Amino acid sequence: MIPLLFAIMAFAGCQQDSSNVKGYYDAMHYVTEGGGQLDFKLYPTDNPEELKAVISRYAFRDTVAQFNIDLNSSNTSSFSSLQKAMNNQIQINGDFRQSTLPTGSWTHIYLDSKGQEVEVTNTWLRDSLLVFGDIVRELLRK
Repeated sequence: MIPLLFAIMAFAGCQQDSSNVKGYYDAMHYVTEGGGQLDFKLYPTDNPEELKAVISRYAFRDTVAQFNIDLNSSNTSSFSSLQKAMNNQIQINGDFRQSTLPTGSWTHIYLDSKGQEVEVTNTWLRDSLLVFGDIVRELLRK
């Protein structure tokens, strides 16, 4: 009995490492605030070589637009990074910190799981996912 009680007390005193954030996600939420405002979500489709983009804000206006983004030679790395992040195969948190200056533009990338969002702060992953903002902007200009 005493060894069991000791084990329970030892376990209860352990601190969990909250720096590791992993999970399975349903979508990526991309938000640019300030200059060049853009807000959209990316969802996987039944086709692994395609993502569905749903745009809700663009250039300070509510926008309702949706289209598919196809895998191609220029976005292969970003597709792979997003797939790994959404399927718990890559760490999404890291050391990236958003600027606190009162002017400019700020881009936040979140992974969404059933309405709960976690910001991507892994610098390498974040840089890879920023490509989707350029792709969506290009498609909106057409």
